Amino acid sequence: MNEKIPLLQEILKYHDEKNLLLSMPGNKGGIGFLSDDIGEEFVNRLGFLDITEVDPLDNLHCPEGVIKEAQELLAKTYKAKKAYFLVNGSSSGNLAAIFSAFDEGDEILVERNCHKSIYNGLILRKLKVKYIEPIIDDENGVFLPPSKENIYKTLKECLNPKGIILTYPNYFGITYGIEDIILDLKEKGLKVIIDCAHGAHYGINRRLPKSVSNLGDYVILSAHKTLPALTQGAYLLVNEENMHLEFYLKAFMTTSPSYLIMASLDYARYYLDSYGENDYEKLIDLAEKWKEKINELKKVNILCKTHLNEQFNINNERKDKEEYDVDLSRYILILPKGYSGHKFLDYLRHKKIQAEMSFSRGVVLIMSPFNVERDFEIIYEAILKLEMKNICATVEASYFSDIPEKKLEPFEVFKMDGEWCEIEASEGCIVKEAIIPYPPGIPLVCPGEIISRKVINIIRDYVINKKSILGVENNKVHVIKIKECRHDNSD
Repeated sequence: MNEKIPLLQEILKYHDEKNLLLSMPGNKGGIGFLSDDIGEEFVNRLGFLDITEVDPLDNLHCPEGVIKEAQELLAKTYKAKKAYFLVNGSSSGNLAAIFSAFDEGDEILVERNCHKSIYNGLILRKLKVKYIEPIIDDENGVFLPPSKENIYKTLKECLNPKGIILTYPNYFGITYGIEDIILDLKEKGLKVIIDCAHGAHYGINRRLPKSVSNLGDYVILSAHKTLPALTQGAYLLVNEENMHLEFYLKAFMTTSPSYLIMASLDYARYYLDSYGENDYEKLIDLAEKWKEKINELKKVNILCKTHLNEQFNINNERKDKEEYDVDLSRYILILPKGYSGHKFLDYLRHKKIQAEMSFSRGVVLIMSPFNVERDFEIIYEAILKLEMKNICATVEASYFSDIPEKKLEPFEVFKMDGEWCEIEASEGCIVKEAIIPYPPGIPLVCPGEIISRKVINIIRDYVINKKSILGVENNKVHVIKIKECRHDNSD
């Protein structure tokens, strides 16, 4: 066949390469549906089950039959008051939650390194934002969840806070003792939204981090990231009554929902109920066994809870020590200083191992119960053969946690005219487009914030050393037009 069908042909080629998937989706290319006969039948007939709203199959936007029943079973699994299928990913759940919980002009607390959809929601809902200062672990080159101290420090700076948006876990799979904080904030009258995209499997096994699904007012889970569900499949769990929620769900989701995605979401819930506890026990046993073997190679170190807490709390001489937890179903592989995580990612890809992401000094691998022992052997063999000299870093990453002064809210900036300004001439300007260095992937400056000399120096360092930084093009940054934005420090 000579015809070009570029996307389909590339997908088929990628599948034929038989790469080891240690990234999303949780179904691992369909393997996750092979746990039993009904799952196998589903995946084998996938291409023939693409149907729409017909009488016996119910309607997602007005469920009265099988979808209603499936969502009630979902709420029971996660111990939430209500649960909803999301066919437009967690992003649609984040937006629906934000619009349900808050009104225009409300002041809320938000983690600095929240998901893009949260930032979009802040603009669309026209919210006033107080950012929670991020925590950086310089020793391991990763960012951590916000400390209790930083959350309450930010809360004190608010004039009339209406709520908070938290991320649990972060992209690395790192969590912390959030339960008491959530309960206290709710007691103070704050609405709590938790973006739990990477934690749909939490709580199903005692060795996994705790689930917070019954604590937040709104909890959003990306089922497809870690469970046997199709990409875009997610859950919204709700623990408060809100008469507007279902309107916003309809507004932010397609009116032609995929029954394939919904069926896979139903199966993912069934899988957790039927097999989750035992299968995750087996997976964690395998992961811990091979973690020890891989660490013995002395080339990488797979981050563990004990070392993370010891190193971070000692290095930072913290009085109120944070107790972080690490998801045992993923590997955070840390290289020694002087080596590049991005080059390590490329090496693994060459070995047909698909990692989830790289950062300055390491990579993240996401496992699921559908990874078998041979998969761990492949990881081990790849690291055994790794020539460290081939992944040397050219420069060391520099980290920062300061939050610049905010002059305007993100929604105010959105419709203002912008222009591209030379980095060196941008001091005092208000940013129109976020500037995000990688690593660590936390915004250096958010829309509405003022560019300082310190910010310019950090941007210049990234540009000179050819490190990735979003929001910078040809040595220019996107700012509000100079006549509108120049900030007078004498104000």
